[in-house]
Amino acid sequence: MKKLGLQAKLTIIFIAVSVFVLTITTYFVYKRAVFQQKEQLRKKILTLVQLSSMLIDGDKLIGIEPVLASQGTDTYKEIKTVLSKIRNSDTVIDSVYTMVESNKENILLFLVDSGDRRKAMAYCGERFDISSFPAMQEAFKKPSVDKEIAEDRWGTFLSGYAPIYKKSGQVAAIVGIDVTAESIRNMQLLLAKRFFWVLVLGILLSLFLGRVVAIGITRPLVNLIEGAREVAKGNLKYKVIVKSRDELGELADAFNGMTKSLLEAENKLQRLYLSAIQSLAYALEAKDRYTKGHSERVSRYAVNIAKQLDLPEEKVKLLEDLCVLHDIGKIGIPEDILVKPGILTDKEKEILHKHPEIGKNILKNIEFLKSGLSIISDHHERPDGKGYPRGLKSDSISELASIVAVADAFDAMTSDRPYRKAMNKEEAIKSLKENEGSQFVLRAVEAFVIYLNNNPEDLPLD
Repeated sequence: MKKLGLQAKLTIIFIAVSVFVLTITTYFVYKRAVFQQKEQLRKKILTLVQLSSMLIDGDKLIGIEPVLASQGTDTYKEIKTVLSKIRNSDTVIDSVYTMVESNKENILLFLVDSGDRRKAMAYCGERFDISSFPAMQEAFKKPSVDKEIAEDRWGTFLSGYAPIYKKSGQVAAIVGIDVTAESIRNMQLLLAKRFFWVLVLGILLSLFLGRVVAIGITRPLVNLIEGAREVAKGNLKYKVIVKSRDELGELADAFNGMTKSLLEAENKLQRLYLSAIQSLAYALEAKDRYTKGHSERVSRYAVNIAKQLDLPEEKVKLLEDLCVLHDIGKIGIPEDILVKPGILTDKEKEILHKHPEIGKNILKNIEFLKSGLSIISDHHERPDGKGYPRGLKSDSISELASIVAVADAFDAMTSDRPYRKAMNKEEAIKSLKENEGSQFVLRAVEAFVIYLNNNPEDLPLD
């Protein structure tokens, strides 16, 4: 019997090793991609349920008796309207509901339910056994999200829960948000198909190129394996470079196409996430006619200052995305302070000055926004150190935060407030110049004034 030559042996060994490595790496890349998607969604649900709990009046809610007759009361209808608005703020939300404890262990009672998108709704006082829902069991202590997709008689969901507080600080009830699992499973199926065909293509190419691989394919294979490892770590921007024009090059193109699709899906999820939070910011402003449209105007001014300063495009984009959210922390400030018609007391100012830090805490777990969090936390800081909440000085204030400070102040000065009439544009520009170097960064003021002089149509009406 003729013995196998060295080249044949190397070919057989390579085929076996490449199929094994490709199968293992493809499996772990797939598991990593699925895990990342689920974790992104869990973070989004956690943020949504925390924000939702702030929008619900705990003292009013606890006044609703958990009986069917309560559904006809004005308080029940008012709370249900709030829950319906929260549900409609994001297409991934299927239903929003509130629950209170009963006199039996592991049994909660529904109070108000927004109803899901199939028009199904739990009635007031309906019992629900939470013994199989650990995240719901701890919801009276802290916000939590289900670790895995759960099923009940209403469907299959990934859900989050958060405590609702009374003004006294006591927990009144919990709010729950259900996100339908259908979109998650569809995305997982799509990912599985793509990974399957990448695996099949890899195996076929390994068999077809077996003899050639032993001589000239070792280095390209190393590049592919390195690419798989980088993607498994979460680096979806990594590109595999293979100069050959044969099937291995096609495999590299397929791999790069796969990572591009994953990156696009991640970016889409991030934009949906950002849009949901921006919708809540707009809803907050709309409650007060004096601040309606404030964030959009500040964003427009800030972006034009950044362009006047020739900042990189990625910084301008980050500023555009986050500037709309610069006052998101006001969700955590009592409404009677936000809309007070007169001058605030020192105590009220102290409470109001916490909104930048509250806003930062709301957004700090969103990975793709971390580089711009100073816009939220530092836009009330001053070069002379007299700003808030941290009293930073010039060198410690980021350029983006200093730009927002100028845009925010200009819009505030040129807008009516309950306690004063708006300044005209000349008065506002004069005030900015008078406070250069103390309240505002000189470079940002100069850029803004140049822009306003060149674009008078962007000025508020006198």
